[in-house]
Amino acid sequence: MKIAICDDEEVFNEQTIELITSMLAKPAECEIKTYFSGETLLDEYASNRFDIVFLDIEMNGINGIATAREIRKIDENVIIVFLTSYQEFALAGYEVNAYRYLIKNQPIYVYEKQFKSIFDEYSQKHKCFVINTRNDVICIQLKDICFFEVLNKKVTVHTSSKSYEYIGKLSEIEEQLQNDGSFMRTHKSYIVNVAQIDTIRNFDIIMKNSESALMSRNLKKSVVDKYISYMTGR
Repeated sequence: MKIAICDDEEVFNEQTIELITSMLAKPAECEIKTYFSGETLLDEYASNRFDIVFLDIEMNGINGIATAREIRKIDENVIIVFLTSYQEFALAGYEVNAYRYLIKNQPIYVYEKQFKSIFDEYSQKHKCFVINTRNDVICIQLKDICFFEVLNKKVTVHTSSKSYEYIGKLSEIEEQLQNDGSFMRTHKSYIVNVAQIDTIRNFDIIMKNSESALMSRNLKKSVVDKYISYMTGR
């Protein structure tokens, strides 16, 4: 795992490193680089990409939003997490697909929960869901799956770019995904990847690929709560 921390406050860079390494089972397998300006991060980024980037929103010179905008031009997959002293700045992250943010100077236990959620997202990006069709065995990256839909034992796996069909049960899918916190049952026929949700509107869940999944009335509260929890890293 490669991580970049970009903050013009050296103390906060050091604190973030300590928190990250304290939470990793194998910190030696994680490469962490620190930067003190958006300019220096961008100078290296094209030749030295990262899996996760922590960006201070308010920096001298180019700020975090502008830095993230440039990163997104060359890397659509990196997880961007904004560091900010003010919660209202978090909404700016939507522009550059940075749905996560960390508020500075929080209690350690809050940071630990948020970092765990971020690392879970990283792990999800590197996992696959294996399906067996009549002719093929297909491995689909979990991060690309928007939702599963089951109708009369026919499972349709909707991904960011295409769909796959096979014979199966929703209960079997739940069993395979039981250790992955990004997926949730939203309806008797749907399992949705919370990381792929764009909007929740009434009882429709609009995904980033513009398709819609259904949400049942009795599951609405738990679905909305989990979505909010994911968005805020809490």
